Amino acid sequence: MVTRPTSPEPKEPTLDTDDDGDSALRDATILVVDDDPANRLAIEAALGDLADRLVMAESGDAALRKLLEQDFALILLDVQMPGLDGFETARVVRSRLRNQTIPIIFVTAYSKDDKEILRGYELGAVDFLFKPIVPEVLRAKASVFVQLREQAQKMAQQSDRLRIMEREQHERELEQQRKQAQAELLRRERDEQLRINARLEETDRQKDRFIAVLAHELRNPLAPLVTGLEIFEDVDFANPEHTRVREAMSRQVRTLNRLVDDLLDVSRIASGKIVLQPDLIDLREVCRQAVNATEGAAAARFQDLKVEIPETEVLVNGDAVRLGQVVSNLLSNAVRYTPTEGWICVSLRVEGDEAAIAVEDTGRGLEAEAMSRIFEMFVQEREGGEGLGLGLTLVKNLVEMHGGTVSCTSEGRGLGSRFEVRIPMAVENEKEAPAAVEQDAEPTQLSVGLIEDEADIRDLVEALFTAWGHTVVQAANGRAGIEMVEAHDFDVVFVDIGLPGIDGYEVARRLSELGDKKPFLVAMTGYGQANDRAKALEAGFDHHVTKPASSSDLKAALRASRQNPS
Repeated sequence: MVTRPTSPEPKEPTLDTDDDGDSALRDATILVVDDDPANRLAIEAALGDLADRLVMAESGDAALRKLLEQDFALILLDVQMPGLDGFETARVVRSRLRNQTIPIIFVTAYSKDDKEILRGYELGAVDFLFKPIVPEVLRAKASVFVQLREQAQKMAQQSDRLRIMEREQHERELEQQRKQAQAELLRRERDEQLRINARLEETDRQKDRFIAVLAHELRNPLAPLVTGLEIFEDVDFANPEHTRVREAMSRQVRTLNRLVDDLLDVSRIASGKIVLQPDLIDLREVCRQAVNATEGAAAARFQDLKVEIPETEVLVNGDAVRLGQVVSNLLSNAVRYTPTEGWICVSLRVEGDEAAIAVEDTGRGLEAEAMSRIFEMFVQEREGGEGLGLGLTLVKNLVEMHGGTVSCTSEGRGLGSRFEVRIPMAVENEKEAPAAVEQDAEPTQLSVGLIEDEADIRDLVEALFTAWGHTVVQAANGRAGIEMVEAHDFDVVFVDIGLPGIDGYEVARRLSELGDKKPFLVAMTGYGQANDRAKALEAGFDHHVTKPASSSDLKAALRASRQNPS
């Protein structure tokens, strides 16, 4: 009897467990099923080099168990066995889906009866061998099936590799598609963002144009009001009530003018168009001028306006006009929100290397939530409050442009508030005495031309110039204005920009062609931004005045014409 291991070590594994965990193909082994050990030994000897591929089973039941454990390239199945004979074993093998394709060669020593052979083929046999077995025949037949099995294994391996390669290729393609989709999405998002930015920029430009046009349209009706009220400044009314009405009108017109300026200034700061003109200035004078501008409004409400300013100068490097605007806005707010007979205090002190300006009042006060948002644009302390909610936004921006800070404190509703501005002090090498500014003498009598389509503005400006001792000739449009200038020898001509027909720029260009006879040209317009001034100078104007022009603005233009005649 020959003893063989039932599951020998494979020589060259062709495939391991696949990615899905299914059992992979093993070596091309041969299952020998025979109840006679001598027959098993004879088969082993006959197979020669294939002997080490053999797995032995001594019965049909044992063979079926082996087939549960592994696959085989060939089954050599004895027909005559106790228990399950070869045909019954073959029937069971063929009934199993897993084993249906395993080649079966029946081995028998008894019958070559055609019925038996036919029965074997019906059960899936591929051949019959009769004992005694011819080794060369057995070896040749077994070799074919082993080779077929090996080829099948290689094809399965190649198929698996191809499947893996296809899957990897598919994954690469999916990854490429994902990247392309992501890139396309990013491109669309970028394009959409560019479109949004373009729309925002256009909206911003439209906003600037709207604000400029709005300011122009507001300033046109303001101009005659300002000029008319300044004419009335020199009138001594016999009735005190008339004086009181004039003063109230002047305050309200100044407030309206300030609101227009605030609206423009916020737009300019947001677009970076405000440029400071710093100089060495004394903050005491800035505070005094702001107090002078506010004390009339405080007196009208019977408010006590206190001023605490040190005796020694407080020098900073800043823009006097803009810092004056800061203090004036804080004082105007205090007056607005402080009840009648309340008090307001503006103080200036030096703390270390900073100058501190504080405006404190006994007014309405602020709650904590309001203090956190009080410097935001269009935020007001109360619903329906006066103004546009821009004053404190301007204060914050202008102070920060000076390298300073502004803060607000309040104990709560009805307990007043305190605003404090801190500005860096000027360093020692900046503290040089500012040069004295020599004031120009008031111009002597001048011949003035006025080209303006608004009759109220023409008449009131003429009345103001006449009161100052100048002679004035009017024209209501650009074409008439050009003819008027050609017919007179004017010292200075004030020209509105928004004239019907021929606008002010074209008037300036045509008058510039007069050469030495060209008078000093002053653009007088509601458009007051930096680009408007530049455009006016480029057209041929020598000076620019923004409506509503105050008497000081007009006098400055007259002085400029005397100093720089065309």
